[in-house]
Amino acid sequence: MWAGPTLVLRKSAEAGHAYAMSMLGILLTKQGKNAEAEQWYRKAADAGRAKAMHNLGVLLAKQGKNAEAEQWYRKAAGAGQVNAMHNLGVLLARQGKNAEAEKWFRKAARHRSREGDLQHGDPAN
Repeated sequence: MWAGPTLVLRKSAEAGHAYAMSMLGILLTKQGKNAEAEQWYRKAADAGRAKAMHNLGVLLAKQGKNAEAEQWYRKAAGAGQVNAMHNLGVLLARQGKNAEAEKWFRKAARHRSREGDLQHGDPAN
């Protein structure tokens, strides 16, 4: 079932398309191929894909590699990736860094609120 999409994504990723690298990482993660997914997330993240940075952080955090996960969450959050802002807050809160965690939670909430306003046509934006 996944052979067709995987092949297309793999060819595009191997050709250097960062979006395809990120999407291939997602597909491989869903297939339980985390080591290969990590490689593609890293390539996409190195190419500037904020979603891949976030997904790499999630994968690393699940492996208990919290220091490296934090680095990737910070990069993704700095690029405006809202889920990374939230996950960075969670990671920091677990480390007892509550003030910094709250900062990231608030930042994520502000971004989500603005996104919602834009999606619903709020004229204030």
